[in-house]
Amino acid sequence: MVFDIFTLVEAVFFILPAYAANGLAPLFRGKHAIDGGKTIRKQPILGAGKTWEGLIGGIVVAGVIGLVEQLAFPFLPWSLSPQPLVIVPMTLVLGLIIGAGAMFGDLCGAFIKRRCGIERGRPAPLLDQEDFLVGAFAFAWLIGGAALQSGWFVLLFVLTPALHVVANVIGFLLKVKKEPW
Repeated sequence: MVFDIFTLVEAVFFILPAYAANGLAPLFRGKHAIDGGKTIRKQPILGAGKTWEGLIGGIVVAGVIGLVEQLAFPFLPWSLSPQPLVIVPMTLVLGLIIGAGAMFGDLCGAFIKRRCGIERGRPAPLLDQEDFLVGAFAFAWLIGGAALQSGWFVLLFVLTPALHVVANVIGFLLKVKKEPW
């Protein structure tokens, strides 16, 4: 696989609903913790920061992004690429599935952090940046894995931590996040 600007565009077009779900879920501040305040060995299962409002809001945002991509798809200049592209046409449903995968990955990451004794808001390098990505790819693979490109995952796995840092700093400056990580 050739890593060029077109591969990056393909990958970002595909994963954008997951980025939106993961990045915008904190805007849906809620009061209904997914774990209901329950604990395992005196540690929260997920933590108060993982709410039903954020989960549903993140998935809905991903669906909206998927729909916008679906509507924009015919008007984007895919033919400019000198090589054949493998564009996965986005839809509302695929956006919802990718968003659900991203949220599931994020919840799994929170669960792992709590089991390791890492408090809410404390950084866990790589786990914080990649959990949603793994979940999004896993859910997308379940419904149509043949269309996914392994190069996309590699490229996004490398780029996402840098994007995550930038997004978190912006979220912190906008007072959406309590910590800049």
